[in-house]
Amino acid sequence: MLSVLHREGLRIARDAAIIAVLVVGASFLIPNRYTAKTVLLPPSEESDLGGLLSGLAGSPALSRAFGLESSDKTNLYLGVLQSESLSRRLVERFELMKRYKKKDVEKAMVELDAHTGVLTTPEGFVQIEVTEKDRKLAADLANAYAEELDRYLRTSTNTNARLRREYLDERVTETRASLRSAEDGLRDFQIKRKLPMLSADLGGAGAAVSELVAEKIRRELELGTLESISRTVTPRLIQLRSEISQLDSEISKLPPATTEAARRLREIRIQERVLLVFTEERERARLLELKNISSVEVVDLAVPPIHKSSPRRLLIGLGALALSFVVGLALAWSREHMVTRD
Repeated sequence: MLSVLHREGLRIARDAAIIAVLVVGASFLIPNRYTAKTVLLPPSEESDLGGLLSGLAGSPALSRAFGLESSDKTNLYLGVLQSESLSRRLVERFELMKRYKKKDVEKAMVELDAHTGVLTTPEGFVQIEVTEKDRKLAADLANAYAEELDRYLRTSTNTNARLRREYLDERVTETRASLRSAEDGLRDFQIKRKLPMLSADLGGAGAAVSELVAEKIRRELELGTLESISRTVTPRLIQLRSEISQLDSEISKLPPATTEAARRLREIRIQERVLLVFTEERERARLLELKNISSVEVVDLAVPPIHKSSPRRLLIGLGALALSFVVGLALAWSREHMVTRD
């Protein structure tokens, strides 16, 4: 009995070994694949699509516009990297329809997505992995993802800044005309009435109003930009509306000018402050419009990998050996059970 079991076990082991060898041999028909990785730093405050909403220190525009924290800004990177428009650009740039032997761009995009992994590491870095049969293509594609992300971010920043600068150009021109008109009006009024220069107290009152009006304009500029790009009600939007309401309340509580000359002087102070705000914001937008530095910081550029990432032939062979052995034991037990019943 023992000799029969021993012979049966040897046969099962022999068959399992033969199957494992055949499977490993067949695995050599599978082409090697190589995985290249590019690692990016997470978005920083300095690399925001920022400065478009407010001149206040420590308040990046992208974060303000969408109410984003650092993790959400990382999700923005991931969203752009996984977008169809970026995949389409890479398919066209590297002629992947020919490489993948696909008849249209969409199928090539699906194939590229299957070869690509975009994730965040435990340390918070953004990692792009591309697996291809051609090790150089894998590295080039991984680096191209970072390049296309940077191009997208810079284009978005420049375009938004240009639109904002054009809007502020109009506001600066209008405000300058209003200021000239107010100054001419005060001068003519003083000449006509033969009035002396107004007191410093009245000038100070006008400056106080102008400061509040300037602060209100800043908030309104930020609110208008936020409402134009955000489809949801964010905490920042609610906060801005509340701040504008409070500023309106403070302005209404200030004592009114008691003479026509004082009212004219106050209007000049307000227009001067408004012009300063618009000019500062226009110059900030102009600088961002001309920005041409990288918005994405690369920690590790992908290089053509030396070692393959798949197929793992040793694991395939061990798996085939174990599976064959288990199946062989199951079949032997089944036959023995049938013989015993008979």
